[in-house]
Amino acid sequence: MSEVANPLELNPPILMKEPDYPTLQEHILSHRIFESELHGLTHWKQVERNGLLLATETGADVAVVRLFALFHDSKRADDGFDMDHGPRGAEFAKTCFEEHRFDITQEQFDKLYHACKFHTTEPRSGDATIDTCYDADRLDLGRVGIKLDPSKMATTFGTRIAQRSLDDDVEPGSFREWLEKNQNAFRQPQPLRHSEQP
Repeated sequence: MSEVANPLELNPPILMKEPDYPTLQEHILSHRIFESELHGLTHWKQVERNGLLLATETGADVAVVRLFALFHDSKRADDGFDMDHGPRGAEFAKTCFEEHRFDITQEQFDKLYHACKFHTTEPRSGDATIDTCYDADRLDLGRVGIKLDPSKMATTFGTRIAQRSLDDDVEPGSFREWLEKNQNAFRQPQPLRHSEQP
């Protein structure tokens, strides 16, 4: 009688350790080519907060979202129309990945690379994690005086937030505070589990 192999023994699950974000952040900051107020650390932290909020509904991979927040604007040459900063940030992420500065799967890295490279040029990708990265960045356009356009958001959740900001006539400069104050109101109510129903 032949035994059927346990698929977990043939393909054991890959257990990745959580990236050391503070150390990685310091490394990235020390390798910037331009020190930006508009696209620097305060923006990166807001993109991370936005992405984590969006991921509660989109189901995005939060490790990729958090890494995107650090890398996406890390190689800006200026605060103007720098169309090559995304590809430069993606290549820098690749270098850090190859140097084992963070530990994620190849599939996760491919999403991170794509999101960084195309975050200013691709409206949406069709991938929940990549699109969450795009919207996490777009939700911080108020810092540069731009009101959100719901039609330019990549996720349903991002679209809903953008539309609500227009309905509430939120001024771009106060968007961060408005989002922080109202974030729980944007979440879709979860259906009751069978045991909770009356």
